[in-house]
Amino acid sequence: MNVKFAATAMTLALGACASTPSDSVAPGTVNDPYEGFNRQMFAFNNGVDKYALAPAAGAYKTVTPEFARDRVGDFLRNLKSPVVFVNDVLQAEPSRAADTFVRFTINTTIGLAGLWDAADHFGVEPHSEDFGQTLAVWGVDSGPYLVMPIIGPTTPRDLFGAGVDRVIDPLTWTEFDGDPDLDDKIAVGRGVLSALNARVALDDQIQQLNAQPEPYVALRRIYSSQRQAAIRNGRPEDEAEMYEDLPDFDEFEE
Repeated sequence: MNVKFAATAMTLALGACASTPSDSVAPGTVNDPYEGFNRQMFAFNNGVDKYALAPAAGAYKTVTPEFARDRVGDFLRNLKSPVVFVNDVLQAEPSRAADTFVRFTINTTIGLAGLWDAADHFGVEPHSEDFGQTLAVWGVDSGPYLVMPIIGPTTPRDLFGAGVDRVIDPLTWTEFDGDPDLDDKIAVGRGVLSALNARVALDDQIQQLNAQPEPYVALRRIYSSQRQAAIRNGRPEDEAEMYEDLPDFDEFEE
């Protein structure tokens, strides 16, 4: 069985199985009915980070200068542009979709296949979108807060969205003549490099999180608030709510 197809199917299946209707919760709180399980997974992920990921990231930081890590980060972000563009379109954000298209074009050409974020120097700033955010814009409930092994904090909506993003990504279906396994090797290498680069970049934040009296609660709050801000595309919360009061113009169609 194709490894990429199996991974995609597994992610979609997990998202579907985890889509349990959320209980009503008070505004400003996080729906966490599986806290016992989540805390166990949080402890497991902390162990993986402490004994595997953090040491590997430390070695990666030692042998890789900051300039090279920045180039890796720019390259990996550019690879995500097709997924970001599709979600911009699905969210009916033409201005952001145009920015994503322009950034991908500039960075892939002038930026040497994305190794340099040339678009940023032209004033076209980056942003991120994923299908979990798209589902939120469409009004799909997030479901309960979950902490998954290795993946970390998520929700059924975001877990399912990650599977769809993998399907959308052109690199998921890219095949190379002469080496049928090369695409899988590239996918694994991309994932490992992305994890190492992100772990180095987030080292200070992770240390601050672990210094909190309740790291689990702190991470749950941070994840929830950051996802809500991402869904609003940086708009203030009251401004986002304002759009809910606009009339449904479909009612005026003949």
